[in-house]
Amino acid sequence: MYPTAPRMRLDTTRGLLRTLYSMPVALAAGVLLAFLALSGAPYVAWLGEIFLSLLKVLILPLILVSIYGSLTAGPNLRLLGGRTLLYYLLTSAFAASLGALLGITFARLSSPDQPPPELIDAAGGPEFSPDGFIQNLFPSNLFDSLAQGNILHIVFIAIFAALASRYLAGDRRRFLLDGAMAANDLLMQMLRAILAVAPVGILSLVYAGLVDMPWDEVFQLRSFAWAVAIAASVHALLFLPGLYLVKTGRSPLRFAGAVKPALMTAFSTASSAATYPVSKRVLEENAGVSSRTTGFTLPLGATLNMDGFALYHAILLIFMAQLAGVELSPLQALLLVLLTMGSSAGTAGIPSGGIAMMAFMLDLMGLPQTYVALYLIVDRFFDYPITAINVWGDLTVASLVDQDLRKG
Repeated sequence: MYPTAPRMRLDTTRGLLRTLYSMPVALAAGVLLAFLALSGAPYVAWLGEIFLSLLKVLILPLILVSIYGSLTAGPNLRLLGGRTLLYYLLTSAFAASLGALLGITFARLSSPDQPPPELIDAAGGPEFSPDGFIQNLFPSNLFDSLAQGNILHIVFIAIFAALASRYLAGDRRRFLLDGAMAANDLLMQMLRAILAVAPVGILSLVYAGLVDMPWDEVFQLRSFAWAVAIAASVHALLFLPGLYLVKTGRSPLRFAGAVKPALMTAFSTASSAATYPVSKRVLEENAGVSSRTTGFTLPLGATLNMDGFALYHAILLIFMAQLAGVELSPLQALLLVLLTMGSSAGTAGIPSGGIAMMAFMLDLMGLPQTYVALYLIVDRFFDYPITAINVWGDLTVASLVDQDLRKG
């Protein structure tokens, strides 16, 4: 039996409405409104803030129960942890090396775009202390860590609890595991309700964020912008998809389509942590990755693995060295790669981590601390696409680790 004409029109209308009420359309609409209706942003910004707050409220409990469940449920802890760290090290090393290479190339081929003096006025930032960094890696008060939203502390507590539970009696261990899995299912159900309003939240976040962007100041840093754009494109469009294709034999385009909601959320929120619940859901429901794998790899990725961050900081430091007239030696370039690889863990472990780590690296390279102000300017713009690359790397690694676990 063929559908009637009214039924066909109804189905077509519903399909059109579903297409219009989607994350890609919301993202594009936010960009257009930012350039066509500047005055309207304050009236809708609160919608984006509510959406972001609802996502953030799920982060810490979801990380706690998912890591605990992942490490308690199965025996292949060594394989899970080893492969996760191996892939994260590989992708971060490539990103940092690529950033350093392109930064040096642009520095030699182009003259520096000197920013106006007001961009490099004295700018203070918290100092980075290696001792303080180590202390900040380990929690002293669980409730204080929860109140401050310190994800690294929660990851440490979840891993510690999971390892300790292996020495409990079988029935008690099963009771705790069932509770963690039930809590995980509840939190994922809450996430589905939040994602029902995701297009509205994304539109308002992008709209408000672009309206406040200091475009004139960003455009004065053309060489840096081009270097970051090329490096980001190579890493996100060639290296990560190529790694996925080689390791899995499956289409990276199809995988990107399956995890698209997480990438859209990362781009609009500029927060890897806030995107974590969405990443977990799309990997499990759309890409077929097991909850055990996502529960372990994604929280670590959101705190310790920042491909885009490493890439972008390497280029930015070389750009700053060029402005200061400092010629980097091969040893300094190698040090820069190692620093940018480790800096993501540093920023996760200390308050105001991005500023503090940048001040620390400027000091190590003998560059003026006043250049921290340049970091604050460019970070407002690049934070959005760089976060999306961070999340893209986490999603790819989670899928690769899951395949290795299935094989091994």
